[in-house]
Amino acid sequence: MPALQELLSSFSENMRTSLENLFKRYHFSESQKLEIAKDESDLRQWKEKPFYSIADYTAIDSRKDGRKGDSYILQQRRYMETLRKGETDYSSFFPSVNPRLKYRTIGIDKPIVPGRCPCPVDGEKTRCCKLTTIDPVEQCAFSCSYCSVQAFYSEKEVHAVSGLKEKLMNLNLSPDVWHIGTGQASDSILLGDDYGTLSALSVFAKAHPDIIIELKSKSMRDVFTGKKYPRNMIFTWSLNAPTIIEKEEHLTASLERRIENAARARDNGSLVGFHIHPMVYFKGWQDEYASIADIIEREFSPEDICMISIGTLTFTKSVLRHLRENGNESKVLEMELTPAAGKFSYPLSVKQKMFSHVFSSFSEIFRNNVFFYLCMEDPSLWLPVLGREYSCDREFEEDMKKHYFSKVYGDKLHT
Repeated sequence: MPALQELLSSFSENMRTSLENLFKRYHFSESQKLEIAKDESDLRQWKEKPFYSIADYTAIDSRKDGRKGDSYILQQRRYMETLRKGETDYSSFFPSVNPRLKYRTIGIDKPIVPGRCPCPVDGEKTRCCKLTTIDPVEQCAFSCSYCSVQAFYSEKEVHAVSGLKEKLMNLNLSPDVWHIGTGQASDSILLGDDYGTLSALSVFAKAHPDIIIELKSKSMRDVFTGKKYPRNMIFTWSLNAPTIIEKEEHLTASLERRIENAARARDNGSLVGFHIHPMVYFKGWQDEYASIADIIEREFSPEDICMISIGTLTFTKSVLRHLRENGNESKVLEMELTPAAGKFSYPLSVKQKMFSHVFSSFSEIFRNNVFFYLCMEDPSLWLPVLGREYSCDREFEEDMKKHYFSKVYGDKLHT
């Protein structure tokens, strides 16, 4: 179904009728109709009034040059620009979390096929670490409003790959593979070891001490009591401002619970890491993101932590389309959707301000003894934010590899 019809079908009957009448009234082009529908979808998600209900029709209809449709579009663009610019205000935004169908978790017999980091690597438009990915679990039972996972998998089932240990041990990996991530298609500890996923990854990690296995989570599930993991299995948590966790990361663990779970991993002998990602430019962001640095430093020492990444909202066209058709209440798209290496994100000036603030919120000993990096971001941001840069992806990857293995296998802390 064409994008316009797909989007219109997601609206209520009254809204569809109003838009269809508007289209007839001003004889818009197909591209203009799609632009109007996209903006109305965004306003619906932000719990704002439809623009067609507040447009200045007197000014539009007074035009004598036959460009009434263009006048409407110009009004709409100016209105949307006022909402998108600046910090998003969540103070009076209380989204409804639509009840979702109860998940069924099943084991499936499918091959494990190594993938690659979702960075757009062609032309090195972002600085990419060349992460290899595997998907032992597909689909997530959490309901983060910005998530791309639910755009690609069934809403009703979480799939756990069966016979995982044998499939991992039979992987034909390139000699260049040294870092494998498991959190691209689901939360890495969502299922715990219910389907033998963590046990299989442990066997693989123990057999391949030259490969780092990174798990990524927003979960409070305790998978550490009574079970040890190889040192090269690193458990990481995605952290966000409490406002964003409450308003956009539905059904996930609170910031405090994520930190508690990371402390369990540390106390169990595992290295941990944190992804302060995706940062959102909202009113109050400075204090809330700085508090994340304070919490990390209060609960952990630099030798406990392998890495800390920083990044922000980034959307592909397909994910934007999915979010708009889905129509769930959210403010993640109330931002300047600036082209960024084939995707859409904040302007570089906003990113530099946010990332620099977070990095500078950490003490000097953390900045010097934990590997910080920017995740899926423009290479021009590295030097002003982190005080270092890389000439190419390969140089970044080699530096990351050196730091990771130093933490895993015990180089002494330097100051």
